[in-house]
Amino acid sequence: MRLDPKVFSVFEGINSEDYILGLYYMEAESTDILKKVEAIALEQSTGTWVPVSEETPEIREKYSARVLAIHEIPSYEDALPEEKVRKFIFLIGFPVANINGQIPQLLTALYGNISMAGKIKLLDIFLPESFVKNFNGPKFGIEGLRELLGVQHRPVIVAMFKPCVGMEPKTLGKLLYEMGVGGVDIIKDDELLADPQFCPVEQRLDICLKACDKVHSETGRKVLYAINITDNLDVMFKKAKSAIKQGANCLMVNVYTVSFSAMSALAEDSQINVPILAHPDFAGALFGSPNYGLTSSLVLGKLARLSGADMVIYPSYFGKVPMVKERVIRIGQELTSPFYHLKRVFPGPSAGLHPGVIDKLMDDFGIDVLVGAGGGVHGHPMGISGGVKAFHQAIEAVKSGVPLKEAAKNNKELKLAIEKWGTFEDTSHIFDLTK
Repeated sequence: MRLDPKVFSVFEGINSEDYILGLYYMEAESTDILKKVEAIALEQSTGTWVPVSEETPEIREKYSARVLAIHEIPSYEDALPEEKVRKFIFLIGFPVANINGQIPQLLTALYGNISMAGKIKLLDIFLPESFVKNFNGPKFGIEGLRELLGVQHRPVIVAMFKPCVGMEPKTLGKLLYEMGVGGVDIIKDDELLADPQFCPVEQRLDICLKACDKVHSETGRKVLYAINITDNLDVMFKKAKSAIKQGANCLMVNVYTVSFSAMSALAEDSQINVPILAHPDFAGALFGSPNYGLTSSLVLGKLARLSGADMVIYPSYFGKVPMVKERVIRIGQELTSPFYHLKRVFPGPSAGLHPGVIDKLMDDFGIDVLVGAGGGVHGHPMGISGGVKAFHQAIEAVKSGVPLKEAAKNNKELKLAIEKWGTFEDTSHIFDLTK
């Protein structure tokens, strides 16, 4: 069967505002790659496996996807390799009119059925302004959060309750106060702490907000408490609005278990007038394979920003959850680079951070980064106060251009942290998850 010339084009031959572009990686044994990619483009737009009478030339002209580029890796020209499996990068344009300004249909169109069609990974999505204008994006972003916190010239420190579950609200309030007085800017629930009977949302919010007020009255510093409202969609929205009425100053959502659309609906709601922190649990199910799914920079970067997160926590390459360095940095670039009208989002590479890696963190991200620490605060030999001080000492050392081990000579808390956990060069062996 011959190729349909309506399906094939070049980027310069389309109006870029009318198309959303999907960039893909594929491994296949196909001997006719043009036909295979044409089938993918039609499967994800107007067509099916057999011609049907209702798919008129007019419908295909107006609504079918366009194959814009296909490149084999390496780029063979004079002969094909003997290996059966071939590797390709290809670019397909999808009419914006098919998708109508929503993330669920965006993912359906660009990766729906073909997510089950072999080794195909969606590497990137290029969105025209005509699509992105449907989203307000983050309400606060980096600049808004800095203004809210009164923190301008250093990274923002985020700490979470440890142990993850099992503590009663009064204990959380005590811990929040200790962390806040010590110098933590944002205290968040652990992703595993939802709404259990031993620590219900409403009760712990009341106690933790009182602790925030106490910190402010004693220090003059604003502390945010990111309460985890993750739940079934209808219940989550009730919790969010109830928390706002109760005085909540920050929310946290396990985005990848409730969906991008749920996150977007929260961020777009005018009544939800506080920052939202996005947690990455379950995200690895979407990006973990080199041959399937989406890339981490899409999942944790571009799409998280589009859906309205003000802060995005995700793994670092020097922590307890392994991740390639370039991927970690690229996620940060997706969150902070110019993106039409969308505000910049705080990247938060974390999971196993301790003061001895702050130099690497700030070398990669500068000051526009979250320092997300749990065990690195709670597990310090001098307790919570010592853990928070050690992070502040490490940040000041990096800002002053002083090596951490040199700074540790004059800072007891930092010295003890480095003695316990080492520096970046010593870190990889200390986490059970990486062994």
